[in-house]
Amino acid sequence: MFDRQARNSLAEAARHYLTGLSSNFEFDDRMFRIRSRDLAVPAIRSQFWLIYDDLRKHKHEKEWRISDQQRKIVLRAILFLKSDIEYTWPVVPAWYLAIRPFIWVLTLGYGVRVLDRKYELQDPANVWPFQHRDEINAAKNRPRYLAAVV
Repeated sequence: MFDRQARNSLAEAARHYLTGLSSNFEFDDRMFRIRSRDLAVPAIRSQFWLIYDDLRKHKHEKEWRISDQQRKIVLRAILFLKSDIEYTWPVVPAWYLAIRPFIWVLTLGYGVRVLDRKYELQDPANVWPFQHRDEINAAKNRPRYLAAVV
């Protein structure tokens, strides 16, 4: 179920954190107040949760800046949130995410590789949360921000 309002709120929360307009605590509060049945919202929120420390207050600056690789993923997620594209990645069960490190250790990585394929956690094309590069290009060609001046 596509939820434009929830997607916009999540995109804005991430944008405000990345630009230093809000702290990590404000970002966290805004993200977890968003309720939606849109599958993109919890999936992207769980990835955004990995880009900040939720124990000490900080802004996205100096030693708290995310890596270039993380930044690409976050910007791609914001682009996705501002598009009209349906989220089609499979829902990964919470139990798997919680015990994934233990499965890795117990099976020397084999179990994780098998289950990651089952839940399609592998993203060799680096397109997540999109499914294909064509979707990224379509979203870039129809930007929500500054569309009137582009």
